[in-house]
Amino acid sequence: MNSKFKNKKIIPKVALIGRPNVGKSTLLNRLTRTRDALVDSTPGLTRDRRYAELRWEGLTMQLIDTGGMDRSPDLDRISQIVHEQSLKAVEESDLLLIILDVKEGLTPADREIIDALRPYKKPYLIVINKVDNPSRELDLGEFYELGVNEVIPVSAEHGKGMNALMTRVVDVLKHMDRPVKDIPADLEGLTQEPKDKPIKVALIGRPNTGKSSLLNRLVGEPRMIVTDVPGTTRDAIDTLLQRPGRKDILFTDTAGIRRKARVSDKIEKFSIIKAINVIKACDIVLIVMDISEGITDQDKRLIGYTERYGRACITLFNKRDLIQQDQSLVKSRSGELERAKRFIPYSPHLNISALTGKCVNRILPLIDDVYVDFNALINTGSVNSVLQKTLAKRTPPISKGHHLKLYYTTQVATKPPKFLLFANYPDFIPSHYKRFLANQFREQLGLKQTPVRILFRKRERR
Repeated sequence: MNSKFKNKKIIPKVALIGRPNVGKSTLLNRLTRTRDALVDSTPGLTRDRRYAELRWEGLTMQLIDTGGMDRSPDLDRISQIVHEQSLKAVEESDLLLIILDVKEGLTPADREIIDALRPYKKPYLIVINKVDNPSRELDLGEFYELGVNEVIPVSAEHGKGMNALMTRVVDVLKHMDRPVKDIPADLEGLTQEPKDKPIKVALIGRPNTGKSSLLNRLVGEPRMIVTDVPGTTRDAIDTLLQRPGRKDILFTDTAGIRRKARVSDKIEKFSIIKAINVIKACDIVLIVMDISEGITDQDKRLIGYTERYGRACITLFNKRDLIQQDQSLVKSRSGELERAKRFIPYSPHLNISALTGKCVNRILPLIDDVYVDFNALINTGSVNSVLQKTLAKRTPPISKGHHLKLYYTTQVATKPPKFLLFANYPDFIPSHYKRFLANQFREQLGLKQTPVRILFRKRERR
């Protein structure tokens, strides 16, 4: 077996290549049956490489969505970087799906792209998108001018032609010089979702705080597009960091979240919704802030999101290299942060510089430590022992004329640790006493770097 597939866990990569706005992201969503990639008629919406795993006819493959190739001589800097990201996807892929638009016909830009791909000597299939009715099929003839024996008509928006397309993809992959169908039995499980799932870490923050630069530093390659233009990252992009002997980490870089009242662009609104959904689904949130600007109201809102959705959190002051000589300002920033984090005292903090790499090496070990607390499972005896010690410190107050009694508790969930506590009048327990209980559970159980949730239920009389 070819060593390439062995090193890549026998998962071939298929890149979706073409001009901007020909439907690559729509096709990815259709094939994976998700809405992970943002889709709109705005050209250039996808900017970074996006990876998605797909299994078809017994073969697992990795699809790579790209931002689109554009060889125009007058490109702006971001468009140039998007083009370079597409070429990187070509380099690492095993098969190219070249997506063309039947409505626009075969354009000079399409011909230039195909000419640019020839030196890579990658096998490819010509996919004609937006063939959503029989009359469009009459327009396929001109695409044979590319010198190919077949073109594959599809409509990604309506789901037409997907079976025919994927049958050809699987056929090509299985008959390449590097066959992927002869997978040894002892390696078959590597193509399945691992039982030990990776730690899911979301990077959030205001625009231009350095999230993508930090991710590139953490994973050791320029996977994300990095510029000084706020809002460069529009979608939420996943990057898997594999660590032999330790849990893998799935990083998700999100678009910068601005205050909603200042968001007028439709695409940016989509990005904000996507970022909030990523927060809800992750294990740990890295809130990246600009230490040179200090804590803003929007930073406080982002901190509030993590508390609202019960996510573990690590706060990061980036760009410390800009003010490292001004210790009084550093101290002032620390005070601002302490006040902003009064409701999440469990959240650790680091001052870093993604540009120079200062203290970035401390982030991964900290993620591991926080995840241990976030995923902790405590036996019932220990939890009830903590409850009794807590009641000895401070008895429940009288609330609305009722003497509150707390009987026993047990853990019912992890991520974060969640406990069910039985009481005589659960609806009357004051908020301040609930916070006291959560803080005591966290401190006495050694869960100092994770939120703790306590649910209350009325004990039924026997």
